[in-house]
Amino acid sequence: MRSSVRLRVTVVASVFVLLVTAVGSVVVVAMLAHSISHSLVDSAREDAAAIHAQLRNGVTPAEAATTGRGDVVVQLLDARGQVIASDRPERLTVPLRTTAGVTESAAVPGLSDTFTLVARRSKDTGDVALIIVGRSTEQRDETRAESAGLLAITVPLIAVALAVIVWLSVGRALKPVEVMREEADAITTTRLRRRLAVPPGHDEVPRLAQTLNEMLDRIDEGQRLQRQFVSDASHELRSPLAAIRQSADVARMHPDQVDVATLAGDVLAESERLGDLVGALLLLARLEGDEIGVGGVLDLDDVVLTEVARAHERWDVRIDATGVGAGRTSGSTVLLGQVVRNLLDNACRHAASTVTVALRELDDVVELEVSDDGSGISVADRGRVFERFVRLDEARARDEGGSGLGLAIVRKIVETSHGSVDVGESATGGALFVVRLPRVAD
Repeated sequence: MRSSVRLRVTVVASVFVLLVTAVGSVVVVAMLAHSISHSLVDSAREDAAAIHAQLRNGVTPAEAATTGRGDVVVQLLDARGQVIASDRPERLTVPLRTTAGVTESAAVPGLSDTFTLVARRSKDTGDVALIIVGRSTEQRDETRAESAGLLAITVPLIAVALAVIVWLSVGRALKPVEVMREEADAITTTRLRRRLAVPPGHDEVPRLAQTLNEMLDRIDEGQRLQRQFVSDASHELRSPLAAIRQSADVARMHPDQVDVATLAGDVLAESERLGDLVGALLLLARLEGDEIGVGGVLDLDDVVLTEVARAHERWDVRIDATGVGAGRTSGSTVLLGQVVRNLLDNACRHAASTVTVALRELDDVVELEVSDDGSGISVADRGRVFERFVRLDEARARDEGGSGLGLAIVRKIVETSHGSVDVGESATGGALFVVRLPRVAD
């Protein structure tokens, strides 16, 4: 079983602090012992200097060698290395290497584990040639042992205290996350409107809660649109099926009043409408799933003129394409052809007599305009025309074969091609659709 974040953070922090403090403790003890050792050497040198001064002032070696302190050893040697005077006559001193004007510290048998020795050459002091002073290292050893023992107890206690603090702090910091996890676990598709409580503050946890709530808003909105889309699609698909069934029922109940040609015409018309609707739904689904790539560079004027020629065959409306100029952009020829076709069908469906198409290059964009001389679109409805299954005139749109998906497809394809589409009013009072796509230089 994997350990929790709380446990991992606590263990890592505690082990790290324990190692750092342990290494630091060793360094502190070593530096403390080194400092005390230097102090002992300095004190011994001062004692040797004081004895040397006494000898020069006429004090006898026996008097000068007597200190009366148990932590100090003094021995005076002649030039042959024999002890002349000492406060510890039972302890013999080995000769020390000395250089004129230089003092050295050394250890001697019997005193090496207890005293630090300093030797000083002596001149003009009679028979005394070398002054040796030893300072006891007992205080240094006791201080080092006490410090090491204290740190051996303190360091683990510090690590334990830190572990407790980290454990409590991380638990408190992660508590809002655990609350959010429990709230998120309670959110289902049937309870998608619930949101996570945002903790107070401005750190990462409140921002995480806000981001998750925004994500839930997008999911909720997506599901709402999906449910609405399914409902609208079901309604739209039901209409041609109902019309086909009605025609068949009338032909069966009144065979003498409906001929085969009329029945076949009605069924074919509704079937074509049904096929167009299903094709539009599939195209929208592919666009929503990003299954269609942007494509390569193309001449948009060729696409426009091809669709204008096809529209001439489908609609009994004058289409003026004299304003179509050159325009190069990037995208899919099939998809952009669908854009032009849907705009032309929409304009021809609502035009009184004339549809105007224009294409031009402006700076870094290619601008396509499709307008008609119909009744136009009110300002209040211009934002709705690109929504799915929206009909501003229900009766006329259904009679003329509109499904309410053409302009929604236009907007989705244009956005997929990194462009934009807007609707306004034409010079003749009808609707004006303007598509802007990125321009590709020759």
